[in-house]
Amino acid sequence: PSTARISVVLFAQTRQIVNAQLKRHNVGRLVDGMAVRIRAVVDYYPPQGRLQLRMTGIDPRYLLAAMAAERDALLARLHKEGITARNKQIPVPLVPLRVGLVTSAGSAASADFLTELEASAFAFDVLAVDARVQGDLAAQTLTAGVRTLQSASVDLIVVIRGGGSRGDLAVFDNEVLARTIAQSSVAVWTGIGHEIDRSVADEVSHSSFKTPTAVATALCDQVGDYLHQAEVLWASCAHLADRGLRRASEQLSHHAQRASTAGRSGLSRAEAALDVATAQLPQQSERIARAANQQIDHIEALVRASDPSHLLKRGWSITRTLDGEVLRSVDGAAPGTTVVTTLIDGTVQATVDVTDPNPQPIHPQPPRSSSGQQVGTATKDDDGT
Repeated sequence: PSTARISVVLFAQTRQIVNAQLKRHNVGRLVDGMAVRIRAVVDYYPPQGRLQLRMTGIDPRYLLAAMAAERDALLARLHKEGITARNKQIPVPLVPLRVGLVTSAGSAASADFLTELEASAFAFDVLAVDARVQGDLAAQTLTAGVRTLQSASVDLIVVIRGGGSRGDLAVFDNEVLARTIAQSSVAVWTGIGHEIDRSVADEVSHSSFKTPTAVATALCDQVGDYLHQAEVLWASCAHLADRGLRRASEQLSHHAQRASTAGRSGLSRAEAALDVATAQLPQQSERIARAANQQIDHIEALVRASDPSHLLKRGWSITRTLDGEVLRSVDGAAPGTTVVTTLIDGTVQATVDVTDPNPQPIHPQPPRSSSGQQVGTATKDDDGT
């Protein structure tokens, strides 16, 4: 189907009036690509037979409604696809010190953000990517910046821009940029300088803030909170350790006191027992000495009773062979054997003629001690040793 077209002319003076209207409604300036509703008068130029419209004004409300409708439609599509909350599920490190920054290099937004981080004295490491934040190439460079930082091992990506009109900030409603933020593998924080309306980039990011400075403040607060919690935990650990040490010291002192008391008590008992033993020592020594003397006397009596000379005096004798071996059995005195018999007053040498293996038993009286007690019995088998 054919499309009807008609030229519209906008003179410079009228353009200033139109831009003033847009500015009053926070739309910005008239730029290429805007879908607008205008006021115009019909102009006809007879020499060329040309018909055109001469623009005399604009309807900012229509432009705002069109922008809002386009933004709402994009959000509805993203929500239906289930990606509007995807980046919000990406965890942010407890201490996000390595920060990726996407904004216009040298801009007031960049300066405010970096100044706030530097004032915190925390060791932030900022990797900045220069991007346009308005104009035809803005959406493309912002998208490229986010994608670049995803592979740069940063803890967090920050997209910021200073204040501006609704038309200036329309780039942050771009569908490609919104999808890139929503599907980023790194959490993305936005700080786009407007407080009334939220852009699509704000809606799909992990967290959004009113201004670039507010983003930096939130970063510093998160690191500061972690540091504070760490200090509280260290202080708690130190307190618990100190309390445990005091408790252990008290227990040690208590046990030491008990041990000292028990030691003194034991020492006192030992000293008392030693005193008793010392007092009893002379009596026990005398009793032991008497018992030892009695035992010695008894042994001496036994030795005297076993002395061969005493036995010889009582009529016993000792018979040996010529080589000095004591005869203990008739088996050692075969007939013809020369033997030597020792008596109390000398020796007798004889030759054996006959041996009797079954002599009559002899029952001598056992010797007695000087006290009349029986001390032992000697037999003719004794060898005197």
